[in-house]
Amino acid sequence: MPARLARPSRPFGARRWRIAVPIAFMSLVASLSVVGLAAPASAAATLLSQGKPAVASSSENGVGTDAPMAVDGNTGTRWASAFADPQWIQVDLGSVQTISQVVLNWESAYGKAFQIQTSPDAVTWTPIYNTTTGTGGIQTLAVTGSGRYVRMYGTQRATGYGYSLWEFQVYGGGTPPPPPTCGTTNVAKGMTATASSTEQGAGTAAPMAVDGSLGTRWSSVASDPQWLMVDLGTSQAICQVVLNWETAYGKAYKIETSPDNVTWTSIYATTTGVGGTETLNVTGTGRYIRLTGTARGTGYGYSLWEFAVFAGTG
Repeated sequence: MPARLARPSRPFGARRWRIAVPIAFMSLVASLSVVGLAAPASAAATLLSQGKPAVASSSENGVGTDAPMAVDGNTGTRWASAFADPQWIQVDLGSVQTISQVVLNWESAYGKAFQIQTSPDAVTWTPIYNTTTGTGGIQTLAVTGSGRYVRMYGTQRATGYGYSLWEFQVYGGGTPPPPPTCGTTNVAKGMTATASSTEQGAGTAAPMAVDGSLGTRWSSVASDPQWLMVDLGTSQAICQVVLNWETAYGKAYKIETSPDNVTWTSIYATTTGVGGTETLNVTGTGRYIRLTGTARGTGYGYSLWEFAVFAGTG
């Protein structure tokens, strides 16, 4: 409520008071009109799948990697299938829901070709997403569909293993949460780095490419293939890699991630590298990340001033 005006003591003030009241009233009406016309805030999408009943076509290691492990909200547990195609995992949402987003948090054994399907009865299925070029890592899929049951139906594995998901998340209604934003901190800086070879011993050893200095570098011997690997310390959702090449660059190479330094997943590959500073937007997850070069751009080896890695923050 507006503050109560003091009664003026002069006639001129009284006339000013009579004029001010309609103006104040009109201002109040205008402000209420603006409030009434303002668009309501969009409601956030709801995570529908967490903790709901889940089943799968197979399980690699019994109860240790069975379907409920992918909907428990814990990125340290997972569902893993047998090493064959096709395989599927489905979640029962309890009632028919409008589906707006599916998030697949893959372990290193991911699906190259798969569908997201919905069903009212777990008998008749409708595809709402389809790909033959799955990338692994964390895939955030905007979808439109409805159903009580939602499943990932894999038809082609990307590795010799099965399909494996840390989390299978289904969102419905409202506005889906945005994918994680890419951070600005180089998570590779100062971490443990190793390489397949070193051209000049300690002076161009692997740690020189993650020390934060553009005056030091890693360089390999002059042969193919060669690699540089960084242990990030913990599993990271990797969203960008920046390669600051010295003159001796890679023409053909790939960026790979691994949870254990044993099983590797490619998250980027090229045969047309240009050298200089290459900023690569990628999607992948792993504790270990490496550059594997298969064709050099010069007669020398591979040489990097810096190998920078950035991870999602949200």
